[in-house]
Amino acid sequence: MSEQSRYGAPSPADGPTTPGTGAVTRAELAGDRPSGPPSEPVTIPDGAAAARPRVRTSPGRTRIGGAWIGLILGAVVLVFLLVFILQNLDPARVVFLGLEATLPLGIWLLFAAIAGVLLLAIPGLGRMVQWRRAARRTGRTR
Repeated sequence: MSEQSRYGAPSPADGPTTPGTGAVTRAELAGDRPSGPPSEPVTIPDGAAAARPRVRTSPGRTRIGGAWIGLILGAVVLVFLLVFILQNLDPARVVFLGLEATLPLGIWLLFAAIAGVLLLAIPGLGRMVQWRRAARRTGRTR
């Protein structure tokens, strides 16, 4: 069933409109003169809005939702790290640049992981500082 017969107004799917069926000319848009009889107001039959299925919309991704996901993932990683350290309690001797220390193997590997994260984060932090400076220069700040 076409939209025109149901609601009284043509639908773009009905194809080109004929004069007098609701088509608007450029002159009418400019306000020069009306090109035909005024069309009847479009009325929606009673209950038409209620008959349409309601679509649930979610708020999408939010900052607080991302924070919760990060918090949960961080807690899971910490649990795995704790289990790893507790399973690797054998003492390990490390000599670096003349310094010598003996700690459990799990602790040494934890230090190595922290050093790796810092080595990855420092260049990323530098890049973010560059972006902020460039944004200030162009005037595009939040």
